[in-house]
Amino acid sequence: MHINLDDNAAIFYTLIEESPMPIALYVGEKMVIKVANKAILKAWGRDNRVIGQELAIALPELKDQPFLGILEEVRQTGIAYETKEDRVLLINNGVLQTFYFDFIYKPLKDDNGQVWGIVNNATNVTELVIARLKIKASEELFRKMIQDAPVAIGILRGENFIIEQANADLLKLWGKTEEVIGLRLIDGLPELKGQPFPDLLTQVYQTGVPHYGYETMARIERDGILQDYYFNFVYDPIRDQHNVVTGIMVVANEITSLVHSRMEMAKSEERFRNLLLDTPMATGYYETEDIIISLANDEMLRFWGKDKSVIGKPMEEAIPELKGQPFINILKEVYRTGIPYHADQQEALLPVNGKLEKVWFNFTYKPLRNAEGEVYAILHAAMDVTKQVQLQQQKDEFLGIASHELKTPVTSIKAYAQVLERMIRNEGDEKKADMVRKMDLQLNRLTGLIGDLLDVTKIQSGKMTFNPTKFDFDEVVREIVDEMQHITSKHYIKTDLNSNAMVYVDRERIGQVITNFLSNAIKYSTDANQIDVSTYVLNAEVILCVRDYGIGISKELQHLVFDQFYRVSGSLQHTYPGLGLGLYISAEIIKNERGRIWVESEEGQGASFCFALKI
Repeated sequence: MHINLDDNAAIFYTLIEESPMPIALYVGEKMVIKVANKAILKAWGRDNRVIGQELAIALPELKDQPFLGILEEVRQTGIAYETKEDRVLLINNGVLQTFYFDFIYKPLKDDNGQVWGIVNNATNVTELVIARLKIKASEELFRKMIQDAPVAIGILRGENFIIEQANADLLKLWGKTEEVIGLRLIDGLPELKGQPFPDLLTQVYQTGVPHYGYETMARIERDGILQDYYFNFVYDPIRDQHNVVTGIMVVANEITSLVHSRMEMAKSEERFRNLLLDTPMATGYYETEDIIISLANDEMLRFWGKDKSVIGKPMEEAIPELKGQPFINILKEVYRTGIPYHADQQEALLPVNGKLEKVWFNFTYKPLRNAEGEVYAILHAAMDVTKQVQLQQQKDEFLGIASHELKTPVTSIKAYAQVLERMIRNEGDEKKADMVRKMDLQLNRLTGLIGDLLDVTKIQSGKMTFNPTKFDFDEVVREIVDEMQHITSKHYIKTDLNSNAMVYVDRERIGQVITNFLSNAIKYSTDANQIDVSTYVLNAEVILCVRDYGIGISKELQHLVFDQFYRVSGSLQHTYPGLGLGLYISAEIIKNERGRIWVESEEGQGASFCFALKI
């Protein structure tokens, strides 16, 4: 492009056209675009075809914006209009976009003072405004994040640590209100004088290295009372764009309750430890799934035949004699499942006076759980019952010998009684014959008692034999009911037999259980006249229940009914004869047949005794 340097108008036009500042000239009432340089055409997103068009037609997007009205006011008043960072919507690349300009509407007047045109000078400050808006939004977001943060956060500015910002949690932690905002920290919280925190802040400010405090005690005044509180906190330096520290962010979390709880827990653990060590019962405390012996009192060490050197060791290592015995596996299972384990008269092989001997214990493994319900330790309490077991064994041996020795003469007496009854009855003396018959009935009772004592002896010694056979369960029940119906004339035994099941168990032993159920029902329901017997199948089990309408059993005593020698207690005890062995023997029989036995009853409303066997 050739420019005549003597042509001032051409030079002036070139200056305007090439100026990086957007420039335009609007003339007349219609605001016709007379001049529009490259810069303003670029800002408008238009080309030079708009020159000569009315501004409202060339830029129709200005219709609902204030600029056309402002230009008209400048034309009419002759007063220039200037603004900074004004927002304008322009179509650029076919898309309506937002821009920001510093611009002037400068009126041009003729010799008569009439406005004939308006010069529009503008500076595109869009990037600057957007950057500042982003910074402002970022700062507002940062401040909002501080205010809404779930932990206590504040900003301290300058080397005097002016409290610029503190959210509600931090103010609550300090025991202050928003009145401290703008004050020096030491003025807002004068109780910090003489405490280490001002010096720590100065150190962070000068070095730029954050400081982390854990469970740090601070004396804070809340509600006019100066008290000790505990905090986890961070002093984190804030830097400007030149990496210079300009302030400190404070992040804090009060843990006073946690520290106090741990202090109390420590005291409680010490009390627990002392209680465990001082208790007269043998007690141990084991941790982790490896069953580490953390504590064991003197009584427990005596049981083990060990000294305190076992503390801190896994039980397998500390007491090698237990290998091959069930205890360590049971402990690991208790730790894994969280289910307590209790055993009575459990046999163990332990060193006694330097050699392994059989001893017996009652003991409990009790799992201890944390707040999340996870097992973290096991408490072991044990009692040596060796002497009691030995005495019981001697008693069982005596009962076994006595029962066995009694059985032969009683059988002979019964035979003589039956022969004698027939002889007397043949002689026609019915009265004497009935007396002998009653004697025979009493001998039957005596034979039953001796049989029970023998069964108990076999159970205790593990010598009770079982001879399983396959048979129709309902048929056996029906036979026993028929036999028992002949014994009682007062009760009608009603049956509802619907199992239709074949079972593989000891027929005689199961018959013994059913007979015992029916005998008890007859014995304990003297005021009733009916007994119900039912069978059915549920979940692959055949179930038998004998229901009576007698005195019943209270909920508190039901757990005792299958114990050895348990009998009905109270004022009517003498009314119900027997040794209290029948249900105990029945329970052991069902247990040996891998079945279940239970009772359902309420006092005064009868009882249902049931057992279940796998089909």
